[in-house]
Amino acid sequence: MLIKALALVSTVLLLMALAFSVLGTTPLLILKHKLPMDSRVVRQVFHYCYRLVAVVAIAASMGHALEGRSLLCACTGGIALTALTLPHWMLIRMDALRATMHDGDIAAVQRFRELHVTGVVLNFAQLAAAIWAVTQIKL
Repeated sequence: MLIKALALVSTVLLLMALAFSVLGTTPLLILKHKLPMDSRVVRQVFHYCYRLVAVVAIAASMGHALEGRSLLCACTGGIALTALTLPHWMLIRMDALRATMHDGDIAAVQRFRELHVTGVVLNFAQLAAAIWAVTQIKL
């Protein structure tokens, strides 16, 4: 019973964390990204969202593995793996762009914005995968 509770609670928290990351980063697209504080806020939101999703996805994957639900274990494990590797790829690029974009480099601002959009799309894809996996549960 405890394993079922771990799997259920962590899956619900994973869906909430993924929804928060999508809904939390999308409104930040209205920022101009020209001010240092704007780009810093965007970077920090992505940083903390990825950490939250990684921790909860690992717990969900472990819960589903212990419960014997291989599809959900694989899906939440994939989300955990993505949430652990994606920040390294994305945040390094954001930091490199932040160093040049505030010196008046318009192209760097545009690339930062494109990276921001890419992050939102990837978060949405993870959310869609998690929702699809949950719909495959047979009660």
